[in-house]
Amino acid sequence: MTDTTKQSPTASHRQVIRDVVNTMAPFASPPVEQDLREQGFDGPILRLHLNECPYPPSPKVVEAIREAAAGVNRYPDSWWRGPANILAERLDVPRHRIVFGNGSDQLLNALGDLTLEDGHSAIVPEPSFHRYNLATEMQGAELIKVPLNPQGANDVEAMLAAIRPNTPLIFTASPNNPTGGMLTGQELHRLADGVPDSCLLVLDEAYHEFAQREDGPDGLAAIRHREGPWVVLRTLSKAYGLAGLRIGYAICGSDEIAEGLNKLRQAFQVNAIALAAAEAALGDMEYGRWLVEQVAAERDRVMAEMRGMGLSPLPSVGNFITADVGRPAAPLVGAIARRGIMIGTIRTPTPGYDTYIRLTVGTREEMDALLLALAEELAAQAEQ
Repeated sequence: MTDTTKQSPTASHRQVIRDVVNTMAPFASPPVEQDLREQGFDGPILRLHLNECPYPPSPKVVEAIREAAAGVNRYPDSWWRGPANILAERLDVPRHRIVFGNGSDQLLNALGDLTLEDGHSAIVPEPSFHRYNLATEMQGAELIKVPLNPQGANDVEAMLAAIRPNTPLIFTASPNNPTGGMLTGQELHRLADGVPDSCLLVLDEAYHEFAQREDGPDGLAAIRHREGPWVVLRTLSKAYGLAGLRIGYAICGSDEIAEGLNKLRQAFQVNAIALAAAEAALGDMEYGRWLVEQVAAERDRVMAEMRGMGLSPLPSVGNFITADVGRPAAPLVGAIARRGIMIGTIRTPTPGYDTYIRLTVGTREEMDALLLALAEELAAQAEQ
């Protein structure tokens, strides 16, 4: 006789997984050039969709990587002393309050682990970096999405108004990804003062160096007077050209928050190559400033060209541009991808963004190719 009580393999496998994970959307890997290759495209491909740096890191970084490669048979420094010492002195922060991670993504997940549980809620800007949402959902907490202001920056007053008694965590970003808007110094001070002491204020400054180039406020300086808990996140992916090594860091406002993150981390959280590269990159500020200047100047040129084409880019201070093209963006992005140029849409349930494209600022040659493709595809779609 057949045992009808036996579960199917699919059901039994799902049973061992937490309900909240089973109900989450499947992992969606960012598209890379291999996806186009598998679809039969055999021409050159431009990656202008992941907010990567278009230039290689400092030659000093490359040399540090070469030297570190010979020692990868040993575990790395579990306290990341090399880059942490540089940052501690530069930022006037105790070294033990700087926690490094395998990219900011890992640290964002850890902040959800640190503060959230079932029955809690977290505040996130929308649209913004999707990891805030995932860090919340993985804990079974309620996600409270707060729309951006018309300039593409976090709406501080709306976010403060959305905080509930069961909210121990608020994610903010300046400049905001994917729109590029940054908060003013006054707004940052308002955040620091307005978020209750029972709530951890997280300020994601992944594009901090680009905001500094525009004379934007220093988020760390603006919120470090806060008595309640806070964390400022920064990364070496954008302004230092180390995206492939995955290294970011959290500047913690107290020993307790830093200790909490360290309790949750892996023993060797950042690999030896990344640590060596980070120390060299942070030690070569002249190259970092050059890199930011190249990208920002090209961004401003492209935004002017787009306005000349009748498009409406949001005021971005990041290494990317988000622009309203006045028509559904997905077909346009798909048509440009078929030319071997990868850009993105704004994926959000918030109404009003279906006509926006987002593109990474590349080299002048890459951006000229994109502008030409954009003009031709817009013209072709207008004739249809």
